[in-house]
Amino acid sequence: MKVETLDLSIAVISWNTKDLLRDCLTSIFEKGCPFEVIVVDNNSTDGSVEMVKKEFPEVRLLQNPINIGYAKACNQAIEASRGKYIFLLNSDTRVFPKALDRLVEFMENHEDVGVVGPLLLNPNGSIQYSCRNFPSFGEAMVHAFFGVIFPSNPISRKYKMADWDHKSERTVDWVSGAAICLRREALEDVGFFDEGYFMYVEDLDLCYRMWERGWKVYFTPDARVVHYIAESSKRQSMPMIIEFQKSMYRFYSKRYQDRKRYLKPLVALGLCLRGCLLVCINFLRRRK
Repeated sequence: MKVETLDLSIAVISWNTKDLLRDCLTSIFEKGCPFEVIVVDNNSTDGSVEMVKKEFPEVRLLQNPINIGYAKACNQAIEASRGKYIFLLNSDTRVFPKALDRLVEFMENHEDVGVVGPLLLNPNGSIQYSCRNFPSFGEAMVHAFFGVIFPSNPISRKYKMADWDHKSERTVDWVSGAAICLRREALEDVGFFDEGYFMYVEDLDLCYRMWERGWKVYFTPDARVVHYIAESSKRQSMPMIIEFQKSMYRFYSKRYQDRKRYLKPLVALGLCLRGCLLVCINFLRRRK
């Protein structure tokens, strides 16, 4: 039996964000959706699974008995999907009308593009800096610390491309995995997400490998998505801070496995100190 192919598969990764997940799925279906939709639930305990079954029976639901992490859940969705392109979404997103069509049109017109990211907006309509540069080692170290205390410093602004107006499509080094459209052919060439990342940095890692294999990474403002940042992870801020530092260390170890290996202990120490700084800042914010 021949398996039907589709232009686009939409996959939403969910963990304990029932109300936001409902809004996300509603935004996908409200104008009619000719694409398949997959929800991968990482063992939510807030009724998300029951809500999807009851309110969105057309969704293909994949339930995990434990939280397997974001990268593994994305790969699970990709393997289960049939689309020529796969649009991965966080559950704390809301898709604008026509965004899905625009992404498919973009991919159809740019055969050398492996990844494209839409314009991400904050709930108040302001631009979310979802496109980033690959920083040099020195820039990464400066951003890691000064970006926490002084987020508007020049190095951090350069890394986040904060001085660009985001009004035109262009190549970028990498885009946020909160809303990321992938070409299946490129994934089969480059490989799926690295499951060594439980959460965070898996998007940076994938885009880096895309460029290494000759696939381009693009940003297009013609497709827009609202992103309510970190609605899942902020529920467990301490573990997520730890996971972010672990993921950054993994990326550094992979990228510089043959160069600057002698700095690995210093990088590990720096990330530990950064994690402690973030924990202290979060604690003080909660006390206010």
